[in-house]
Amino acid sequence: MADSKRKHRHGIYKLYAPIYDRFMAPSFTDGHSKMYKPLNLKAGDHILEVGVGTGISLTNVPDFVKVDAIDYSEPMLVKARQRQEKGDFQAEINFQQMDAHVLDFSDKTFDHTVVAHTLAVVADPEVVLREIMRVTKSSGLIVIVNHYKDKKGILGTLWNPFRKRLGLGKHVDFKQIIENCSLELLSEERVNRITTHSKMLVCKIP
Repeated sequence: MADSKRKHRHGIYKLYAPIYDRFMAPSFTDGHSKMYKPLNLKAGDHILEVGVGTGISLTNVPDFVKVDAIDYSEPMLVKARQRQEKGDFQAEINFQQMDAHVLDFSDKTFDHTVVAHTLAVVADPEVVLREIMRVTKSSGLIVIVNHYKDKKGILGTLWNPFRKRLGLGKHVDFKQIIENCSLELLSEERVNRITTHSKMLVCKIP
Protein backbone atom coordinates (compact mmCIF):
# COMPACT_ATOMS: atom_id res chain seq x y z
CA MET A 1 0.00 0.00 0.00
CA ALA A 2 1.13 3.56 -0.63
CA ASP A 3 2.24 5.66 2.33
CA SER A 4 -0.84 7.54 3.50
CA LYS A 5 1.34 10.53 4.43
CA ARG A 6 2.21 11.15 0.80
CA LYS A 7 0.17 13.83 -0.92
CA HIS A 8 -0.56 12.93 -4.51
CA ARG A 9 -1.66 16.06 -6.37
CA HIS A 10 -3.21 14.14 -9.22
CA GLY A 11 -6.71 15.63 -9.16
CA ILE A 12 -5.64 18.61 -11.25
CA TYR A 13 -4.87 16.25 -14.14
CA LYS A 14 -8.60 15.73 -14.66
CA LEU A 15 -8.52 19.31 -15.92
CA TYR A 16 -5.27 18.91 -17.85
CA ALA A 17 -6.16 15.66 -19.63
CA PRO A 18 -8.47 17.20 -22.32
CA ILE A 19 -6.00 19.97 -23.19
CA TYR A 20 -2.66 18.28 -22.51
CA ASP A 21 -1.84 17.16 -26.06
CA ARG A 22 -2.59 20.53 -27.61
CA PHE A 23 -1.24 23.01 -25.07
CA MET A 24 1.31 21.23 -22.87
CA ALA A 25 2.78 18.28 -24.77
CA PRO A 26 4.34 20.35 -27.62
CA SER A 27 6.94 21.77 -25.22
CA PHE A 28 7.99 18.18 -24.38
CA THR A 29 8.29 16.97 -27.98
CA ASP A 30 12.08 17.13 -28.22
CA GLY A 31 12.61 15.15 -25.02
CA HIS A 32 9.95 12.61 -25.94
CA SER A 33 11.53 12.05 -29.35
CA LYS A 34 15.00 11.52 -27.88
CA MET A 35 14.48 9.60 -24.65
CA TYR A 36 14.21 6.11 -26.17
CA LYS A 37 17.29 6.50 -28.39
CA PRO A 38 19.98 5.96 -25.68
CA LEU A 39 18.48 2.55 -24.92
CA ASN A 40 19.72 0.99 -28.18
CA LEU A 41 16.60 -1.16 -28.18
CA LYS A 42 16.70 -4.77 -29.34
CA ALA A 43 13.89 -7.06 -30.46
CA GLY A 44 12.00 -8.36 -27.45
CA ASP A 45 13.15 -5.69 -24.99
CA HIS A 46 10.65 -5.00 -22.22
CA ILE A 47 10.49 -1.33 -21.21
CA LEU A 48 8.76 0.50 -18.37
CA GLU A 49 7.57 4.07 -18.87
CA VAL A 50 6.64 5.81 -15.62
CA GLY A 51 4.21 8.74 -15.82
CA VAL A 52 3.10 8.11 -19.39
CA GLY A 53 0.30 10.69 -19.29
CA THR A 54 -1.72 10.69 -22.52
CA GLY A 55 0.83 8.39 -24.17
CA ILE A 56 2.12 10.89 -26.69
CA SER A 57 5.73 9.82 -26.03
CA LEU A 58 4.94 6.26 -27.13
CA THR A 59 4.64 7.29 -30.78
CA ASN A 60 8.47 7.15 -30.75
CA VAL A 61 8.69 3.48 -29.71
CA PRO A 62 9.49 0.85 -32.38
CA ASP A 63 7.26 -2.14 -33.00
CA PHE A 64 9.75 -4.79 -31.83
CA VAL A 65 9.58 -3.99 -28.09
CA LYS A 66 6.97 -4.29 -25.34
CA VAL A 67 6.15 -1.41 -23.00
CA ASP A 68 4.36 -1.32 -19.66
CA ALA A 69 3.17 2.28 -19.32
CA ILE A 70 1.88 3.51 -15.97
CA ASP A 71 0.37 6.70 -14.62
CA TYR A 72 -1.40 7.68 -11.40
CA SER A 73 -4.02 9.72 -13.25
CA GLU A 74 -6.82 7.63 -14.76
CA PRO A 75 -8.13 10.56 -16.89
CA MET A 76 -4.73 10.80 -18.56
CA LEU A 77 -4.70 7.04 -19.17
CA VAL A 78 -8.15 7.25 -20.76
CA LYS A 79 -6.65 9.56 -23.38
CA ALA A 80 -3.68 7.21 -23.83
CA ARG A 81 -5.95 4.21 -24.42
CA GLN A 82 -7.99 6.20 -26.94
CA ARG A 83 -4.76 6.95 -28.78
CA GLN A 84 -3.95 3.24 -28.75
CA GLU A 85 -7.39 2.37 -30.15
CA LYS A 86 -6.76 4.78 -33.04
CA GLY A 87 -3.56 2.90 -33.90
CA ASP A 88 -1.11 5.62 -32.93
CA PHE A 89 1.44 3.16 -31.50
CA GLN A 90 3.58 0.56 -33.22
CA ALA A 91 4.72 -1.25 -30.08
CA GLU A 92 2.75 -3.55 -27.79
CA ILE A 93 1.67 -1.28 -24.92
CA ASN A 94 0.10 -2.32 -21.63
CA PHE A 95 -1.39 0.67 -19.77
CA GLN A 96 -1.93 0.48 -16.02
CA GLN A 97 -3.04 2.92 -13.32
CA MET A 98 -0.38 2.70 -10.61
CA ASP A 99 1.38 4.60 -7.84
CA ALA A 100 5.02 4.94 -8.85
CA HIS A 101 6.06 4.95 -5.18
CA VAL A 102 4.93 1.32 -4.91
CA LEU A 103 5.39 -0.35 -8.29
CA ASP A 104 3.38 -3.54 -8.70
CA PHE A 105 6.11 -5.39 -10.58
CA SER A 106 8.62 -8.04 -9.55
CA ASP A 107 12.31 -7.22 -9.12
CA LYS A 108 14.34 -6.92 -12.34
CA THR A 109 11.33 -7.17 -14.66
CA PHE A 110 12.36 -4.57 -17.25
CA ASP A 111 15.37 -4.20 -19.52
CA HIS A 112 15.22 -0.39 -19.26
CA THR A 113 13.00 2.34 -17.78
CA VAL A 114 12.14 5.83 -18.96
CA VAL A 115 10.50 8.55 -16.89
CA ALA A 116 9.66 11.93 -18.41
CA HIS A 117 8.37 14.99 -16.55
CA THR A 118 7.21 12.85 -13.64
CA LEU A 119 9.85 12.76 -10.90
CA ALA A 120 9.27 16.44 -10.17
CA VAL A 121 5.53 15.96 -9.60
CA VAL A 122 5.56 12.88 -7.34
CA ALA A 123 5.54 13.20 -3.57
CA ASP A 124 8.96 11.60 -3.06
CA PRO A 125 11.22 11.48 -6.16
CA GLU A 126 13.93 9.40 -4.49
CA VAL A 127 11.47 6.70 -3.41
CA VAL A 128 10.16 6.51 -6.98
CA LEU A 129 13.68 6.32 -8.43
CA ARG A 130 14.58 3.51 -6.04
CA GLU A 131 11.44 1.63 -7.08
CA ILE A 132 12.42 2.11 -10.72
CA MET A 133 15.84 0.69 -9.93
CA ARG A 134 14.28 -2.31 -8.18
CA VAL A 135 12.19 -3.34 -11.18
CA THR A 136 14.91 -2.65 -13.80
CA LYS A 137 17.43 -5.35 -14.63
CA SER A 138 21.05 -5.07 -13.54
CA SER A 139 23.08 -2.98 -16.00
CA GLY A 140 19.84 -1.63 -17.46
CA LEU A 141 19.47 2.04 -18.33
CA ILE A 142 17.18 4.58 -16.71
CA VAL A 143 16.44 7.68 -18.78
CA ILE A 144 15.12 10.74 -16.92
CA VAL A 145 13.72 13.73 -18.81
CA ASN A 146 12.57 16.74 -16.81
CA HIS A 147 12.71 20.49 -16.34
CA TYR A 148 15.95 20.92 -14.49
CA LYS A 149 18.25 23.68 -13.30
CA ASP A 150 21.20 23.06 -11.03
CA LYS A 151 20.02 25.98 -8.89
CA LYS A 152 16.43 27.17 -8.69
CA GLY A 153 17.32 30.80 -7.82
CA ILE A 154 15.14 33.41 -6.16
CA LEU A 155 12.33 33.30 -8.73
CA GLY A 156 12.35 29.52 -8.61
CA THR A 157 12.06 29.56 -4.84
CA LEU A 158 9.07 31.90 -4.98
CA TRP A 159 7.37 29.98 -7.81
CA ASN A 160 8.01 26.49 -6.38
CA PRO A 161 4.98 26.31 -4.01
CA PHE A 162 2.60 27.42 -6.78
CA ARG A 163 4.06 24.91 -9.26
CA LYS A 164 3.41 22.09 -6.78
CA ARG A 165 -0.20 23.14 -6.20
CA LEU A 166 -0.81 23.33 -9.94
CA GLY A 167 0.67 19.87 -10.46
CA LEU A 168 3.51 21.32 -12.54
CA GLY A 169 6.29 19.97 -10.36
CA LYS A 170 8.80 21.23 -7.85
CA HIS A 171 12.50 21.86 -8.01
CA VAL A 172 14.34 18.55 -7.73
CA ASP A 173 18.11 18.13 -7.55
CA PHE A 174 18.22 15.17 -9.92
CA LYS A 175 21.98 14.74 -9.74
CA GLN A 176 21.78 14.51 -5.97
CA ILE A 177 19.10 11.81 -5.95
CA ILE A 178 20.97 9.93 -8.70
CA GLU A 179 24.03 10.00 -6.43
CA ASN A 180 21.96 9.01 -3.40
CA CYS A 181 20.70 5.98 -5.30
CA SER A 182 24.25 5.02 -6.38
CA LEU A 183 23.35 5.22 -10.06
CA GLU A 184 26.04 5.92 -12.64
CA LEU A 185 25.28 9.07 -14.66
CA LEU A 186 26.37 8.26 -18.22
CA SER A 187 25.29 11.42 -20.02
CA GLU A 188 23.44 14.69 -19.65
CA GLU A 189 21.83 16.53 -22.56
CA ARG A 190 19.75 19.67 -22.81
CA VAL A 191 16.46 19.11 -24.64
CA ASN A 192 13.67 21.51 -25.61
CA ARG A 193 16.26 24.27 -25.70
CA ILE A 194 13.92 27.02 -26.89
CA THR A 195 10.92 26.68 -24.60
CA THR A 196 12.15 25.03 -21.43
CA HIS A 197 15.15 24.16 -19.30
CA SER A 198 14.69 20.42 -19.75
CA LYS A 199 17.48 17.88 -19.60
CA MET A 200 17.81 14.22 -20.43
CA LEU A 201 19.87 12.27 -17.91
CA VAL A 202 20.92 8.75 -18.85
CA CYS A 203 21.82 6.55 -15.90
CA LYS A 204 23.09 3.00 -15.55
CA ILE A 205 22.34 0.57 -12.74
CA PRO A 206 25.67 -0.69 -11.38
